[in-house]
Amino acid sequence: MDSTPEDPRFATMQGRLNYLFETVRPVGKNRYTYRDVAEAIKRDQNFEITAAYINYICTGKRDNPGVEQVRALATFFGVPAAFLFGEGDLSRITSELEQLRAVVAAREQQQLADEAMSDPGVRVVAMKARGLSPSHLQLVSAMLDQVRQLEGLDE
Repeated sequence: MDSTPEDPRFATMQGRLNYLFETVRPVGKNRYTYRDVAEAIKRDQNFEITAAYINYICTGKRDNPGVEQVRALATFFGVPAAFLFGEGDLSRITSELEQLRAVVAAREQQQLADEAMSDPGVRVVAMKARGLSPSHLQLVSAMLDQVRQLEGLDE
């Protein structure tokens, strides 16, 4: 995913805010909802902004939000307000956000692995798979995919 200021998403506040929604995610969830953000801003910043208003900015129905609303959104996402205004070092900020996103994804994967290994049945399967050749590991993995699908656990 190109995340340089030349990326067309960065041409508007709508695009920059949507980028933040795509990039900054709560642990274990796909993305924040507008309601999540509005409630967190009210709780943490004591500032009132509605989910509908955030939706208007994200869909381009409101292209010139107030400075206070922009500051509140920027604070929530942990970026300078200048980012949403399209000012400052956008490349540096997007690079830092992408690095943070990668770290969070790695931690989530590690957490999932830790949770899986806490299950004695999963540990038994892992122990039995130890030492298998790469081609046989691939075969076991494909079989597990089929079993997961049969049990409705397909992701």
